[in-house]
Amino acid sequence: MNSAAVLLLVPCLVCTALAAHELLYNRAGVRDWALAMAVVWPLLLRRRAPLAVFAVCWAVAMLTWALGTVSFAELAVLVALYTVTAHRDLRFALGAAAAVGLGVVLMAVRFGPAGSVNDAMVILGGLAGAAFFLGTTVRAQHRYLASIEDRAERLEREREQQAQLAAAAERTRIAREMHDIVAHGLVVVVALSEAAAATTATDPDGARDKMLQAAATGRQSLAGTRRLLGVLREDDGADRSPQPDLAALKGLVAQTCRTGLDVRLTETGTSENMSPQAQTTLYRIVQEALTNVVKHARGASRVDVVLDCAPRTVAFRIADDGTPARAVRPGNGLTGMRERVALFDGDLHAGPTPSGWAVLGQLRLGEPR
Repeated sequence: MNSAAVLLLVPCLVCTALAAHELLYNRAGVRDWALAMAVVWPLLLRRRAPLAVFAVCWAVAMLTWALGTVSFAELAVLVALYTVTAHRDLRFALGAAAAVGLGVVLMAVRFGPAGSVNDAMVILGGLAGAAFFLGTTVRAQHRYLASIEDRAERLEREREQQAQLAAAAERTRIAREMHDIVAHGLVVVVALSEAAAATTATDPDGARDKMLQAAATGRQSLAGTRRLLGVLREDDGADRSPQPDLAALKGLVAQTCRTGLDVRLTETGTSENMSPQAQTTLYRIVQEALTNVVKHARGASRVDVVLDCAPRTVAFRIADDGTPARAVRPGNGLTGMRERVALFDGDLHAGPTPSGWAVLGQLRLGEPR
């Protein structure tokens, strides 16, 4: 049973227990039992129809008053008042409070002890006021949380819009630079070429200088164009390139073996339930570790890559038999591996072993942070 069902059921059970104790003590008849249950058990629907449930509870409570019977079951009216106050507009809450106030007066006048009517009204009114105040407090909290969620959604939309505007501005800037580089360069090249063609017969040396200038201008324009295209390719590649998974490890191992290393891949367990993000992370870790072996491990001839896939974790170990080329210093590659592992709340260790160097750790296969 979930928490919502428990919250719906507990008030009904409490009111029923109190009413049953009193009805049994007074040896009440079937009619009184039926009226008591008719006041209490509509509360199970109070979240779906707060106003309707309040109206039923209040009407049955007034019927018991008219018939001259009363029990603790009427406390259900206070629960219904709280629900209306917490989940409906203030006008409905005030209407329900006024109806309860009328009931309090009638109950106190008719059933209050002689000489203590005012005390009964104060007690019953205090209970009704507490229910009303608690309901208004909960409604205010709900509205506050709703406003926070709405603000967060608006901020997210604004961030997306700003990102789109920034992308549009960047595209405009690149287009403008492309226009300036290409158009200006071509105009200069065309002008110099035409001038060289016109003076070839009369001034060969001047024509040669103009052609050299045209070539230099063309090279400058080409370099600027390549630079801008390189930026575009880098940005697009990050979004459009397929991300490698564990199935691509065999190709990575084969590629590394062409360098002369004996790379042996051992996989245990199954990776069927592993997320694509986790598989890409493992691939990048192995890739970086193998790259470091090729670059830095002197005399290395063998690398063992071991992956142990469990339902909730995956352990990895990449060990070689070489000697580090230099003193161990944290680099960008190791930092990147640690950052990738941290996204999965895992750990990573890298350092020398009696036979070489090893990178080992594990990922926890929950949602990446």
